[in-house]
Amino acid sequence: MKVIISCLNSKFIHSSLAPWCLFSGVKAYSLTNPDVKVMECTINSNIVDFAESILSEKPGILSFSCYIWNIEKTLGICKYIKSKSNITIVLGGPEVSYRAKNVLENYNFIDYVLSGEGEETYPQLIDVLSQNGDLSSVAGLSFWNNGEIISIPEKEYSGTPISPYTDEYFNNLNGKITYIETSRGCPYRCAFCLSGNTSPLRFFDLETVKEEIVKVANSGTQTVKFIDRTFNANAKRANEIIKFIIDNRGDKIPENVCFHFEIAGDILKEETFEILEKAPKGLFQLEIGMQSFNEETLKAINRKTDTKKLIENIKRLVSFNNMHIHIDLIAGLTGEDLKSFERSFNIGYSLGANMLQMGFLKLLYGADMRKYPEKYPCKYTQNPPYEVTETPWLSNEEIIKLKKCEDALERLYNSGRFLLTLEYLIGSKIFTPFQLFYKFGNEIDGNKMNLSDYAVHIYYFFKEFADEEILRETILCDLLSCSSALQIPVIFKVNDPLYKKIKKHFANIKGEHNKIAILYKTNRVFVVNQNSEKDFFGRFSGKFYNLDELRNIYNL
Repeated sequence: MKVIISCLNSKFIHSSLAPWCLFSGVKAYSLTNPDVKVMECTINSNIVDFAESILSEKPGILSFSCYIWNIEKTLGICKYIKSKSNITIVLGGPEVSYRAKNVLENYNFIDYVLSGEGEETYPQLIDVLSQNGDLSSVAGLSFWNNGEIISIPEKEYSGTPISPYTDEYFNNLNGKITYIETSRGCPYRCAFCLSGNTSPLRFFDLETVKEEIVKVANSGTQTVKFIDRTFNANAKRANEIIKFIIDNRGDKIPENVCFHFEIAGDILKEETFEILEKAPKGLFQLEIGMQSFNEETLKAINRKTDTKKLIENIKRLVSFNNMHIHIDLIAGLTGEDLKSFERSFNIGYSLGANMLQMGFLKLLYGADMRKYPEKYPCKYTQNPPYEVTETPWLSNEEIIKLKKCEDALERLYNSGRFLLTLEYLIGSKIFTPFQLFYKFGNEIDGNKMNLSDYAVHIYYFFKEFADEEILRETILCDLLSCSSALQIPVIFKVNDPLYKKIKKHFANIKGEHNKIAILYKTNRVFVVNQNSEKDFFGRFSGKFYNLDELRNIYNL
């Protein structure tokens, strides 16, 4: 029998680990030895074309891994395929595991839903279907039986699952982001999350983990993401893995590979700091979920966080200046109104992380916040991603405005394009960080425009509140730092013969491609080497010179 395992990824650069876990499971555990193949594409692909490519394989069984970002497209593909053939279709993954009955009742083209870990149960299901065996023997399986939906309880696992890193996996990777898993489960049970709802937290064999790190690092990828929900839940183990990566960089591990971890920032140990401080620049990325700094909100959603320690630890990590630090806030949480969110935002921004992600609460199937609406009252979209639209603490209008604030945050700060401008505006105490992004985001109203036009809008909006000339010059410095091909808008240019003389001087520096800006208001010259290596924000390095000193030294 031909078996196709599939998953729709959110972007081309992403790969998916789940189908390859199933693939390895089938190869290792199936007694019927089926012909199995993994087929991936993205949610932006043409679903009819992808469905036809699946049909051309003539599979007997087709399965999909389902998540909030791909469920609608996945169902569309399955419906199309079922209209063309009688292929048996199996769905699994978090987006269907917690509502198996609902899926089977509402989508008659889906034959089975398999919940829980599938490395062992999926090959068992294939064997049962191939041999007309007993479906009730497959743990986690939901199916129709004589007009009734039967759901078999999931099995609890221990130990290390079979490795997904087969030759077939690496042949299909083609340099995409690679994922690695060293544990399953989570020590926390946050009400908005699914990770703590599954089986107890367990760690995989450490020597196996090290072997797999070396394999994925040599796959041609530039980024390896650990999908452990709390990588440092076991500090000693986390430290050993981090040290292993550092010690083997440039030997078993290529120097151009970056490793991404999701950690709990408030439980970091001193030894972890000492190891990370010595790490080569660019080797690690850390993602730290703060969610909120409102203690009552954190308590209400079962989020255990020492916020004082979290603030202290993030500042310390940022001070090392050798890692990309990504921190998260969630809008729409229990008990957090606009004023409280503004406070959380301002604290988060003050920490100086490379990225401050502003997300919106999603009511996932299986999460406590969806299961217990009387405890967590809110309105949310009925289709994926089930995003909050209103709470007793945030109106729909306020959430819409926060969306526009998020857009401004992404384009002004997280893009790395206007860091000097933000430093000037916020340093001048014209606005708090939240006020700045909130007001400007709602002024722009989410309108899409190119970088040059966006810079002009920044200038015209903020010049009423700031020193107009300093603002103009600061925006110009940002534009020179973030792009080598950008056409500078006329509004930021000044006709001055001195410009050509200074530019000629800096053009003579060997190995550098310099662009300059004369900053009259502060009596400086800003020089950007656009041949330099970019920083964590993707900016070229720039340096300020005293204008009078340049005049005197070089007779300009």
